[in-house]
Amino acid sequence: MTAANVPTTLFTGFFGVGKTTAIRHLLSRKPPDERWAVLVNEFGEVPVDGAALEPDEAETDGVVIREIAGGCMCCAMNLPMKAAIADVLRRARPERLIIEPTGIGHPAGILDELRGDDLRAAVDVGAVICLVDPRVVQDPRLREVALLRDQVHLADVLVANKADLAADGDLKAFDAWARDLFPPKAVIETTSRGVLDPALLDLAGDAARAPLFPHLHDHAHDHGHDHGHDHGSPDSPDTGNLSPGKPIRRRSAGEGFDACGWIFDARDVFRRDELVDLLGHPGPVGNLQRLKGVFRTPDEWLLIDRVRNEMTVMPIAYRRDSRVEVIAETGNTDWTVLEGALLELIETG
Repeated sequence: MTAANVPTTLFTGFFGVGKTTAIRHLLSRKPPDERWAVLVNEFGEVPVDGAALEPDEAETDGVVIREIAGGCMCCAMNLPMKAAIADVLRRARPERLIIEPTGIGHPAGILDELRGDDLRAAVDVGAVICLVDPRVVQDPRLREVALLRDQVHLADVLVANKADLAADGDLKAFDAWARDLFPPKAVIETTSRGVLDPALLDLAGDAARAPLFPHLHDHAHDHGHDHGHDHGSPDSPDTGNLSPGKPIRRRSAGEGFDACGWIFDARDVFRRDELVDLLGHPGPVGNLQRLKGVFRTPDEWLLIDRVRNEMTVMPIAYRRDSRVEVIAETGNTDWTVLEGALLELIETG
């Protein structure tokens, strides 16, 4: 690894606050003569964020996306994370690195590694950016969650995203809460649809910020993953054995959440309107927290992004295969029923 002092930004925030959308917006404003790399970590075993981040064909030059699937990044610490960063720096030789951990990833462990002896010379860690949904700031249940408190506490930049969906009272409550935090934030911003000023990527971070719960990220190493491999390779989402109508399914669990993901053959074509209706109301999935997928439909490829009861649907540049990941609170979720419903929406003939 010959890279040195590559500007590096860590994005944090819970499921569905818009981290991927914000990074996608920043990628769209990348200077054309620069090379950027994005390292994405997802809770489930089927990576979707990389597909969601994939730029349009005209923008692909200068962007490299690398994914680590299967849990919080501090569970993939040491060799996997260091190897992924070293590989990206060696192969892509980027002039900027952006890291997006899963929504339940503790930033302390990641920052420890980035600032440790093995990576310190290779990366220059700038301001940590944390996104929150201003509509839930007043929820006392969330404000007492240790992980979320540390995501906020360790951030240099705090952003209230989805302001267009929030009431004035929510935004005022966010501003009052954010400005009362100690130590104070370098920047407090409010935005919508992940629109961030690229200048935030050049802000210096405060390495003296310490977690409120210093041992919390160590506990994540113990949660383990309950892998259910129903199709394909038992070790990884290898797509080499895909065939129409026979998806690969991957399951994982940890930290009070269950996840299930599917990868479908690129030749599978889903009926658009019925697909949107199904994923907007997935009856078999109780306590749904997150759903994100890319699908081939008769006229276009779609990104379907759902956070609890809110869903967006938009065209996407990705073209390799259809895939979806669903995360729910641990409970009696019937993944087989949902899989069957998805299979019924594939056009035949």
